[in-house]
Amino acid sequence: MGNGKVEWEQGICEQGVILTAQIKQNDLSIKKPLASIYLLYGTQDYLIQLLTKNIIQEALPEEMRDFNLSRYDMLEVPIEEAIEDAETLPFMSDKKVVVLENPFFLTGEKVKAKIEQNVKRLDQYAEHPSPDSILVIVAKYEKLDRRKKLVRNLEKSADVRELSKLTDTLIFHLLENIAARFGSVYTKSGHEQLIASVGPHLMQLANEVEKCALYCGPDRPIDRQAVLEIGSRSLETNVFLLVNKVMQRKTADALHLVHELVNMNEEPLKLLALLERQFRIVYQVGYYRKAGYTQNAIAGKIGIHPYAVKLASDQTHLFSQETLKHALDKCGETDYLIKSGRVDKLLALEMLIHETASSHSQDRNLSKDESSPQNLI
Repeated sequence: MGNGKVEWEQGICEQGVILTAQIKQNDLSIKKPLASIYLLYGTQDYLIQLLTKNIIQEALPEEMRDFNLSRYDMLEVPIEEAIEDAETLPFMSDKKVVVLENPFFLTGEKVKAKIEQNVKRLDQYAEHPSPDSILVIVAKYEKLDRRKKLVRNLEKSADVRELSKLTDTLIFHLLENIAARFGSVYTKSGHEQLIASVGPHLMQLANEVEKCALYCGPDRPIDRQAVLEIGSRSLETNVFLLVNKVMQRKTADALHLVHELVNMNEEPLKLLALLERQFRIVYQVGYYRKAGYTQNAIAGKIGIHPYAVKLASDQTHLFSQETLKHALDKCGETDYLIKSGRVDKLLALEMLIHETASSHSQDRNLSKDESSPQNLI
């Protein structure tokens, strides 16, 4: 996959500004001939692991990895050992792979390491790397310290990949590829539901797609219904469902879900806070929709995923703005009653659900009127 963004970092010399380093963002493609040195850094652990795996697979057949693949933790092992390994000829193979993990000396972070590393040894190797080895430097840090000579030299000599910024398109293609490995088809509707259920947490999303792929097989696509049937639900998703049940006047179902969550050791106060958050999101989405904002523009305003805006937008057809204001007021009152010790936490939450559902029942006709095209003008 090669849809990553390429950026040029600027370096300063006596003659002026020169281009020194090509940094590829979220580029997971590995092409031959392989680079002698790869520098992978950023905050997306899953992407870094995936790219490291891709490099190893491209460089070494599986039967050669026992003898020609080494990993060194820079918090514990002298860098000289790793470089000496990289300079040693591979065993019955064209290439060997040496992976450096936790290279704290490339950042400005203060880290407790068991040893002090001689970074000059790596700097020397970067100038004249072994043609028979592939050195993969795995730096799971947000930033590298470009004030350091070693970092600047590596950016000149290595294939540098920054793996930090996730786009929804990239997430979709990654998960689509995972499903394809199991012979399954990953759909847009399934993706949207999974993002709503799990959030943009790549490792968890990958695990969920594998689970859904095993469940669906090649004969059934991983669509919204499949995700709902087999996928895990986040606490936020359960709260979204809770709000739906309250506003649909399904009080018994809402209370049953509350008790399920409490039995799963979720704190009533935490549930109350998330309930209030969801009411506020729906209120904001309704407000911005009436003002003519698009789904993506609303997502940017509120700071949530566009699909979460779509779901909240569907809920606005059930709620009047007056109902939402009342619900938000009641959430504030309930929070005060709980924190002042006047009411039991669970009882207070149950009372809130009863009263909100009752309030919505009385206001249902108003809600229908407000969601009509005439009243949205």
